[in-house]
Amino acid sequence: MDVPKIKIDEAKLLQALEWTEACFPLEIRREAALVCADYVRANSNPLFDAYLEKLDFGTGGMRALVGNGPACMNAWTVAKVSFALCLYLRKTSLNKNKKLALVIAYDSRKTSYEFAQTAAGTIASMGFKVHLFQECAPTPILSYAVRKLKAQAGIVITASHNPPQYNGYKIYDSNGSQFVGVAQEKLEACILSIKNWSQVPFSSPKTLIYKKNVIRIGYQIKRSYIKELGACEFVTSAKNPKKPPLKIVYSPLHGVGAAWMEPLLREHGFALDIVKEQAKPDGNFPTVNYPNPEAESSRELAKKLAENLRADLFLITDPDADRLGAGIRNDNGSYRYLSGNQLGIIMCAFLCENYAPKQKTKLKSKKAMIIKSIVTSDLQSNIAKRHGMDVIEVLTGFKYIADHIRILEKKKDLSRYVFGSEESHGYLPVNFVRDKDALASALLLCEILAECGNLNAYLDQIYLRYGLYLEDLKFLTLKGSSGKKKIASAMERLRKSKISDWKIGDRHVVSIIDYKHQLKNAKPNPKFFKSLPPSDVLQFLLEPDGKLTIRPSGTEPKIKLYASLSYTGKISTREELEQAKYKLKNELHSV
Repeated sequence: MDVPKIKIDEAKLLQALEWTEACFPLEIRREAALVCADYVRANSNPLFDAYLEKLDFGTGGMRALVGNGPACMNAWTVAKVSFALCLYLRKTSLNKNKKLALVIAYDSRKTSYEFAQTAAGTIASMGFKVHLFQECAPTPILSYAVRKLKAQAGIVITASHNPPQYNGYKIYDSNGSQFVGVAQEKLEACILSIKNWSQVPFSSPKTLIYKKNVIRIGYQIKRSYIKELGACEFVTSAKNPKKPPLKIVYSPLHGVGAAWMEPLLREHGFALDIVKEQAKPDGNFPTVNYPNPEAESSRELAKKLAENLRADLFLITDPDADRLGAGIRNDNGSYRYLSGNQLGIIMCAFLCENYAPKQKTKLKSKKAMIIKSIVTSDLQSNIAKRHGMDVIEVLTGFKYIADHIRILEKKKDLSRYVFGSEESHGYLPVNFVRDKDALASALLLCEILAECGNLNAYLDQIYLRYGLYLEDLKFLTLKGSSGKKKIASAMERLRKSKISDWKIGDRHVVSIIDYKHQLKNAKPNPKFFKSLPPSDVLQFLLEPDGKLTIRPSGTEPKIKLYASLSYTGKISTREELEQAKYKLKNELHSV
């Protein structure tokens, strides 16, 4: 009987064979050799994805399972990217004689400190100065530190809210922003230019060059950040006699947040009760299956403590403290968890109503602005426009918001910036950080609660003033290379479908936006896509007012569906608002 021939991808095979070279430990070389042998013989092997696939940059940098192989997070992939970053900085540096500096931070994951040391050793070997945080620190603080220390770049080792088996590597430029556009393309070209793993230098903390070039930082950055945040217009004095003594519960979900959130809020007049079971950094995340404020299971302990203490508010941050979640007490004593969109709406409205008028006076002929992602509630746009402000829409990924802030700063228009947000619990109410910041956002939310007294009532006031919008998110997880293929196939099938004929609920699809091919209703539209780079996103505009957006996640093996609908009838009372919410929720479920 003839044995069927298998089609071998030679590029993938050669990639796996590289890991059999002498620069790798013997056990890894043996593992790689076995993978190659199984691949050629058409045997199954659970390590195929680790050795035959590659690790790419997504919306949040490089993120993957921890393990051996070029598609995983390990000391070699970390060192290689660090080496490539050094090559990129040398090529692009305007002052060739200046000793370049980088900042490195890391989260509470099991391998994060080791990977941070690996990156520091490689960069120190290249003759660069390294500012390494002495303890795990929030991602937004890395962004702040890059700017404060006038470094040429920054690195944070984190997988954000992913499960404990993951880790990641995010790179920031001298503006404290993640790499985007041409800069990212050039950096990726530098990574690809490294053909031989033996080129990559390693230096342990015991070596002379590591000791000479690596400096520990932390305390001064924390004090500087807290002081600068205290100077923001939305922060009232802690000594203000009108500031109510709020009871606030907080959980960092075993992440880095507690050591930063507690002193920050205390300094500005807010006391915290921290969930003890989740207070200490622990990369195993023993009390949560998924350490993400979006996940209902992550809120259970914070909600329980809030109920016991009759707290006014409970706060949750993800492990690297860039995403913020919050629950507020209802009049009957129960607690309501605010969606990412609702939190953003509250912050946006408060800033627009209270601080945009002041900025309008300062700006004179120019308009203040907010920046939001294309899947974030359009209610924010309504609010900003009602106050005479500009709205910038960007692709999903906070780096695109940060890039627009960078452009404002370059034009000396930084004072125009008021607020940036994503529906996935990412907010930035300050202009001296270039990533979503749960610390600053938590302080703002506490100030809003102190000012307004009841966030439920304030949110209803927003709906009555600016319009009722409700949103929902669904996703499907498809892991591995087979999952990637299924997601890609699903997106292409949608592009070929006659979606313009669809009726979704009681609303008709009236426009289709293909961000990947830069098409609006199947036609090129350069004006619409002027500041939007190609991205694998499909958006369907509905009539009356609504939209559906479908996109693969850039950081997780998921395909996501976002739905947003507005209520088109007239609402003038709280009773009518409750009826409208009920109708809109039912329609959202049907969609």
